[in-house]
Formats: sequence, C-alpha cells, structure tokens
Amino acid sequence: MRLRKVFGALVVLGALGGCSKIPGSCEQDSDCGLNQFCHSQENQCFDSRYTGLSIEIPVEHTVVGAGPVTVRAHLEVNPVARPVYPSQLSFTAKRVSDGTTTELTQQSAENGTYTAVWTPPTEEGEYILQATSPEAAGLSASVQVTVDRTAPSLVVQVPGAQSTVPADGFSYTDPKATTPAWRRDQTVTVRVESDSKDLDPASVHVVVRGYKGGTDVTDLALTPVTPCTKTYCGTVEVPLWRPGLPDFRGNFLIEVTANDVVGNVRQSSTPIPVTRWKWAFDGASGAIRVTPAIGDKGTIYFGTSDANGKVFALEPNGTKKWEKQLGSVLGSPTVGKNPDGTDRLYVAPGSGTLATVYALDANGTTLAICPVPGAQAGIVTSALAITHQYLKSQNATFETAISSHNPDDGAFLFFRPDLPSTSPIQCTGRGNPFTEPQGASIVIQGNDYFFSAPRSTNPTAWNYRFNPELETFELPQTYDYLSMGAPLTGMGLAEGGTLVAAGGLRSSTGTVRGGILAMYQVPSTGSSYKWQFPSDPTGSEPVRNMVIGAGNVVIFGRDLPEGAAELTAINLMAPSDEAAVRATAPNAGSFPGAPVLGASSTLYAASFTGPEAGLGEVSAWSASDLKLRWKLSDSVGPAEASPSLDCTRATDGTPASASHGVLYVPSLDGRLYAFVVDSPGLDTSAPWPKYQHDARNTGNPETPITNCR
Repeated sequence: MRLRKVFGALVVLGALGGCSKIPGSCEQDSDCGLNQFCHSQENQCFDSRYTGLSIEIPVEHTVVGAGPVTVRAHLEVNPVARPVYPSQLSFTAKRVSDGTTTELTQQSAENGTYTAVWTPPTEEGEYILQATSPEAAGLSASVQVTVDRTAPSLVVQVPGAQSTVPADGFSYTDPKATTPAWRRDQTVTVRVESDSKDLDPASVHVVVRGYKGGTDVTDLALTPVTPCTKTYCGTVEVPLWRPGLPDFRGNFLIEVTANDVVGNVRQSSTPIPVTRWKWAFDGASGAIRVTPAIGDKGTIYFGTSDANGKVFALEPNGTKKWEKQLGSVLGSPTVGKNPDGTDRLYVAPGSGTLATVYALDANGTTLAICPVPGAQAGIVTSALAITHQYLKSQNATFETAISSHNPDDGAFLFFRPDLPSTSPIQCTGRGNPFTEPQGASIVIQGNDYFFSAPRSTNPTAWNYRFNPELETFELPQTYDYLSMGAPLTGMGLAEGGTLVAAGGLRSSTGTVRGGILAMYQVPSTGSSYKWQFPSDPTGSEPVRNMVIGAGNVVIFGRDLPEGAAELTAINLMAPSDEAAVRATAPNAGSFPGAPVLGASSTLYAASFTGPEAGLGEVSAWSASDLKLRWKLSDSVGPAEASPSLDCTRATDGTPASASHGVLYVPSLDGRLYAFVVDSPGLDTSAPWPKYQHDARNTGNPETPITNCR
C-alpha cells in the first residue's frame, strides 16, 4: 500500500515536470530577450530579427543639385520573424571634407521603408548619407553623393541692329533711339550658347517679355545649330511684332532658362531695343498737304506743294519707284485701275490758279490729261474721287475721276482715260457755282456726288445726280446746315446712307464754332431729318474731319492753332448731347485732318501741334474707349493732312500674313513718315474708316476699303 502511494506521487511529479518550458522556447516575441524574436515555426528564440538595412535612393556616387533630395532606406526583416518594424530610423548627412554632420527629419515609415528629405547645402563637395536603426542592433547603411550647386552656363547673343545709310531722300534710323534699334516689323535671330557638359538640352526655354508689362511671347522654340564650338548652340527667331509694345519705342527682354541634369537652373536675359520707326522720306519740294493714296501692291502715291512740286511713288520697303515734277499738289490723289488691273493714279498738280488732272500709270508714264492741252481749269485743293459711270452712248461703264476746280473757271471735271483722247467725252465739265475752294472733298454714292460750299460761305452740302440715260446732271440739290453757323470741311457716309459732315469756324474776331452734322438719308427727297452735335456748337473748337466706325460711331478731333484739344467719340443720331458722347480723350492734340481706324480696334491720329514749335505728334488710341496706347512727340513734323494705313507687304508687294501694318503720315516739314503699327490695315467693319473712305482715296463706298486681301 505504501509502495503504491510512492509510485503515484512520482507519476504526478513527472507530469508536472513535462509542463515546464524548455530553455529558449517561446510562444511570442515577448518570451524572448532583448533584440530577439520568436521563430514562427520552431517556437524558439533567435537573435537578429533584422537581416539588413540598405539605402535605396540615392544610389552610390549620385550627383545632386540644389533641390530637395529624398533619402529612402529599407530595413529587411528575417523571413521567419513576424514583420515588426521600429517606428524611427536615424538619418544623417556628413560632409566628407570636415565631418560636419546634419540630422535629417524622417518623413514617413511604412512596412520597413523609411524616407527623409535632405536639402543639399550651398557648399559643394562629397557627402555621406547614413541611415541607422538603434532598435535593430545598430544596423546602418550609407551612400556617398556629390553636391553640385553650379548652374549651367548660358550666353544669349542679340545681334546689333544694322543702320541703313540714308539714300535718295530716305532716312531709316530712329533719330531719337538711344541705341540702334530693330524695327517692330523685323525678325531677329538670337543665338544661345553653353559650355556646360551637364546641360540638359531639352530644358532650354525662351520667353520674350513685352515692354512695360506688354504681352509676353512664350511659344518660341530653339533650334540646335552647327557649327558649334561649345557644348550647346541654338538659335531662335523672334518676331518683333508679337511682344507687347505700349509705346513708340522700348526694350523687349529675351529670357533664356536652362537646367543641368541635376536640376540647377540658370536664367540669362538680354534686351532687344525696338522702334516703330520704319523710314522717313524727304521729297525736298515743299510741304505735303495731301493724304497719300495706296496702290494695289502697296505703292504710296502723293505730291508736294511748292511751285516746283513733284508727284512721288514710293515702295513700302522705303525705296523710290519714281518721281515726276508736275507742279504744286494741294488735293489728295486717288488710285484707280487700268484695264489690265495695274494702278492708275489721278493727281491734279497746278501752278498759280490753274491745274490739270493727270492719269499716270504705275511707272509714272502719262496716260492722259484733263482738260486737254490749251484748256484751263482752276486749282484743285480738295481730294479727287473715283466712280464708274455707265454711258448709254457707249453702252459701257467707264472709270471716272472727278475733280473740283476753283477759283478761276470753276468747274467739276469728269475724266475717263479709257476713252480715246479724241473722244469729246473723255474729259467733260460741269459748272461749279463757287469761285473759292470748297470746304469738303467730294464723296460719292452711286450716281450721287456730294460736295460742300466754300469755307467762307454758309454750311451747305450740294448734291449732283448723274443721269446715265441722258449723260447729264440733274439740277443740284442743296442741304443747308445753318444751325451750325460754320462751313463744312469734311464729309463721309455712314451705315444706312447717312451723310455726315464736319464743320468749323474760327473768325478773326475770336468766334469759334464746330461740330458734327448729319442728314438722315442720302439721296434725300424733299425734306430731310437733320441732326448735329453739339446741339449748340457755339464756343466749340472747329471740327475739320472725322471717321465713322461700326455702329455709326463718329470719332473726331478739333483744330487748334496751338495747344491741344480733345478727341471725341459719339453715337450718331443720339437723342441728346449727353447720350451721344461715348468717350473723350482730353489734350489729345490739334487735328486738321481725319484720324484713321485700323484693324485690331486702334485709332491713329496725326497732330498739327506738338511739345514745341516745328514738331507735331502721332498717337495711337483704343478705338472703343479712346485710351492712349502710345504717342510719338519728339521726332515727327506737324501734320495738316490725314494719314493713311496699309498692311504689311511681301517683297513683291502682295499682302503679308501678319498682325502689323504701316501708318503713313504726311507732314508740313516735307517728309512722309512710315511707322510700324499694330493694325494689319484699315478696319473693314467701319463704313468710313479714313479720309476719303478707302486706301485708294476714292471717296466712294463701292471701293473696297483696303487693298489687303
């Protein structure tokens, strides 16, 4: 019995002994010592949960630049250990040259991958980036990198503008430009070079900054070029009409940026001096008192006014095509067409009180004259006009130039050069009731011809109507504007056929009157509705001419002997003076001539007065609100006649596809000025965008406004 009890106790003790842990065995990591882990299959504690630490990026011997560098390290866990990772690694950057060490701030930790961001210092050289895990038995990893903070070299070369030697009456250099300047209608080739071997060619980028906040150009591309003695050479074509230029002259800034392979960025910039000055021509034969007419290929025709005055034909590029000494030209010429489509110029030079109308071909050869030699006609001081008359006797339609001659033998002449010189109707006349020069030039609508009484008489518009069946003129109809109390000096036709006139008076006693008048319908039958602005023109400075924009917006300046008056834009037929005024620009200048409405909603004006005696001004304005865009005040003569506007031309005279054009300004100093402007010709949406309607000066709405097609 006692033996059985002893044996039972031994069995119990043996069972209890089998339940105790075997040394090194485990169920979980907490059963193991520091830095040990519990083997997931053998349930034994093992050392080294982590098998390695590596830096994945950057790799050894990487070259880094100035930008932030991501340092990414990865801690490898033993495959049989549970994936438990410490929350932090220690990141440092040490400069090799002196051991200076910087601690980096860890940015993220996920599944054994850790990141930190290092901003390389300004000191270039070798650096060691190190990651250490204090919880992983001091595992660490490092890479050596090179810091390169030097941006690639860039040299931007803008060639100097070449000065053209004055020749044959032309000057091509802006007289007030402080350095030789490129013209706004030119293209300049800019060269970019770099001798940095680590330059990234794909990163080279060009921006051309507009002047004074003007529009920037950002879409230009560099083209690699050879030969090249540098690591990189490229050129870019800069069209100087594209950047914004809210002035007559200024400096664009070409900025070139590029980076090397590690992101160091270099920017280099160089100014490009630019001017709107294209050329000036001095005919050395008197003041220019007429508006130039523009031919089909852009030829500019005009005359000068001294006793030995000449007629000139100039090419748009600034060369003289021909000149012809015919006498004083006081009335603006007009351009028609020969049967072969080439230009036919009508001009009426004179001497003393007599004048002759010439029809000249595009080369200056005389085709016909009117009246015939030996006959007489008075001087022509207003613009010639062109229409196309059907003659029943010929059963054909003929181009007909119309001129008004005063004071001696006052007459209207109708000149048809396509008829033979022996024909009695090649040059015919109609009595002119006035013996003084008329106030406004002839304007035409169909078979109706409108002109005004002389400046010294009442404000009256006259209308001759041509009867093609009888080949005669009906008795003239007159439309008086006595309420204006001043003679009419300019006329035009608005939308709907409204005849619009400008009037003005400055008497020897100091009385001034001036404004805009309108007749409701043209041709008028019986009574007509009349309108004027201002309703009382007394005290308003004279208005000599005007332009009419889309929607019948009339824009005009005022004529002062000195000083400056406003430009005004009004709504035609508005019910009151207050409702009429759309915009005004005070102190804009003195304007004996009409402004010009250009495409791109820009108005151009030439002033008789300027900042000092002997100078005038040329200005550009927003046509919608008369905000000034630019003004030239230091190098243009006073203007009495209206300017002309044309598009840019190719070398053969055909219109070029471009966003710019050329403004031609005649001056009393005897020069014709050509300026590059930001309108590719006249505003074709306007019913009367310039003096005498169109580029050819025909005074006829049936003529296309522009030769630019």
